[in-house]
Amino acid sequence: MELALQQKLVARLVTDREFREQFFADPPRVAAREGLTVAAEGLAQIHHEQLRQFARLLRTRRLAQAGLRLPLTRKALGPRFADCFRNYAVNPPPPGQRPSEDALGFARFLESLANERGLEPAWTLSLVRYEAARIEAEWHDRRLVVRFLPHAVKRLARLLAAGEVPAGSHTRFSPAIWWRASASSRLKHWLI
Repeated sequence: MELALQQKLVARLVTDREFREQFFADPPRVAAREGLTVAAEGLAQIHHEQLRQFARLLRTRRLAQAGLRLPLTRKALGPRFADCFRNYAVNPPPPGQRPSEDALGFARFLESLANERGLEPAWTLSLVRYEAARIEAEWHDRRLVVRFLPHAVKRLARLLAAGEVPAGSHTRFSPAIWWRASASSRLKHWLI
């Protein structure tokens, strides 16, 4: 039981900055609060910088995974993708969260950011919503996912794939549909 609690505490130390600061301020008290009785001194010997580096490594890995699942968004935002992800990743992911769920969480974060401050170029939000819908359809075994997007996603995707930065508004109604006949059948996709 003690080993499982130690593992849980170390995982939290790596992923939760606020908890890490509380722990190193008073290791015995925080360890006792978490249910550990013996290992507090040993865990307190872990060097702060080692944990910070490991936390940075995990955030970098999460960023790479999100970039793989949101490639159009990553290309559209360029270096701002990493900046936005760092702001999103301030909070640790829920335990057991899969990379696809993390990418969906980041997409929701970008949507709220767009609602609060705007996201430039404006068509980036359509790409975010398109890719989030694709993840929902692929990874969450949805039989039908439909999104009505206000920008020419197909054209934008083609331009971004060619390495171009699309200029202009690219306003055009674009329905995107993912459908499968049953949970075990192949996913079909239409982007009009």
